[in-house]
Amino acid sequence: PLLERYFAEFPAFADFDWTAISARRIDPLLERFNALAPEHRRQAFEVFRRVEPLATSTGTQALIEAGRKKDDSIPGKLAAMQNGRDRALWISLEHPDVIDPARTLARIDSLSKKFWETRQGLPVMDIEVTDSMKAELSRQIIDLFQPEQCRGQYCVVEHVRREGGIDCFFAYPADYLKDWEGYDSHGQFERGNNNPAFKILFAYHSMDGKLDTYSPGGRKMRDRLAHIFTRSVLGADQELALADLDCFDLEILKDPNLTFPTDPSDHIALVRIQSLRLKFHGSHPSTIEVSIEGRRREGSIHAVIAEKFRDPQAAMASATVSSAVLQAFILAPSGRESSLCFRLSAPSFCDLEDAPEEQVLRRYLRVWKIEKDADRLATAA
Repeated sequence: PLLERYFAEFPAFADFDWTAISARRIDPLLERFNALAPEHRRQAFEVFRRVEPLATSTGTQALIEAGRKKDDSIPGKLAAMQNGRDRALWISLEHPDVIDPARTLARIDSLSKKFWETRQGLPVMDIEVTDSMKAELSRQIIDLFQPEQCRGQYCVVEHVRREGGIDCFFAYPADYLKDWEGYDSHGQFERGNNNPAFKILFAYHSMDGKLDTYSPGGRKMRDRLAHIFTRSVLGADQELALADLDCFDLEILKDPNLTFPTDPSDHIALVRIQSLRLKFHGSHPSTIEVSIEGRRREGSIHAVIAEKFRDPQAAMASATVSSAVLQAFILAPSGRESSLCFRLSAPSFCDLEDAPEEQVLRRYLRVWKIEKDADRLATAA
């Protein structure tokens, strides 16, 4: 229906029979689309290109957050839709001015977590972001990269305020010169060079004085950037402490009687250990990974260990668990069951992302006593 509504403005679709297509039968639609004038095809591709990154669970969360600032009714309407592409295209048709803010939020949420670090101890204050503040942050970033790395000659800084009192500052320093080849909007082939930008992101939590810093380049670089932000934006110069990392106790997974209780309202039918990586010590140190078939619901990792190890109790006592994969079987509203696997490694690695079902599982790590007494590493995402 949304495609029918979108293409209604194109004369080539005036007599198109929309009842002749379905989700799996789109040849007539494709043929009519290919018959469009080139400029109309480019126009449609531009719309689809802009909404496609938002057609994910992360994109839906970004649309909800950006949409709520415009109209409180938008989140409920989005939640009632059946898939991410419907949500993204509907917003593009109904509220096109929400797309760019949502794309910005989605970019924040999709940044690799390994380049994030959280520091504590900043002043707790509401900040009024000004052009001069952004200019000073830009100047100090340029001063950091220019003399040492001969890049960062230019740096644009943008600001977005997120829900929960989080002020996000995007910095785009210029990278090294790079050659490129391509076509302009008229199809003319060109060669040239430019300075692409690399990304730095600061997310200041005004309610508790935490700062999330995103930047490739290692902890020392992120530490220097965090101090630059503190001076240029908050007007302070002080020592910042790294937040406590998550700490996982994977040794409890050695217990064959361990269970993973869940609340029925979360629609998790079963959680089990799908894989254990055991590190053996002593005169012959070694690492062994034991796994069960992930496509079958039946099976127990401890049953496999009991069958394959000559003395399972002694073997498990002499080993430590360095890594594990847990598998959750989740029931969709339709009744269909799907599985989701995620890896935990000692002391603090977890590859669960920000999809709603993954966040539910992330909270259960503390319920199951896997996550010890430490708060989750806070990030803007």
